[in-house]
Amino acid sequence: MKYRKATPKPVYSLRAEIQAAWPTYYVVDEPERRLEETFVRLRCVIVETSAMLEQHRGEEIEIRLACERFLPDVSQSAQRAQLSLILRKNLRSMVAYLPPDAIWALPGIIASKAITHVQVDCDELYRGVATGVSIYLSTLAEMHSLEARFVEGRRRDA
Repeated sequence: MKYRKATPKPVYSLRAEIQAAWPTYYVVDEPERRLEETFVRLRCVIVETSAMLEQHRGEEIEIRLACERFLPDVSQSAQRAQLSLILRKNLRSMVAYLPPDAIWALPGIIASKAITHVQVDCDELYRGVATGVSIYLSTLAEMHSLEARFVEGRRRDA
């Protein structure tokens, strides 16, 4: 008896031009918890999308790239989703947790125009919320030159 492989779920993409970037840094030093958290907030405009996300083209999206670490003497660890995307009629945002070195380097790289766009690939949205599959920061020209029809072996929605 032959079994058919399950068809992989499609991946949906959006590309957004970075309009502004600014970092923030937050430290908590209390007896019950000690942590530091860094964010780089990106204000972007969606310039390209998969057909399924077409209604969001031309709209703003705020992307928050974050890094969180607990300082010594704290036994609990962070339980965070790596990529979380919201695309609704009046709200478009994303949070992605990244390594600390990447967070601190991004504002300078963006200011130098070495990075001008963000590409987010996600699973199918359910009520405007999706789990991100990947995030890619580069120039639009570089994204087009590396564009492929598959992400992690999954069909990309056209």
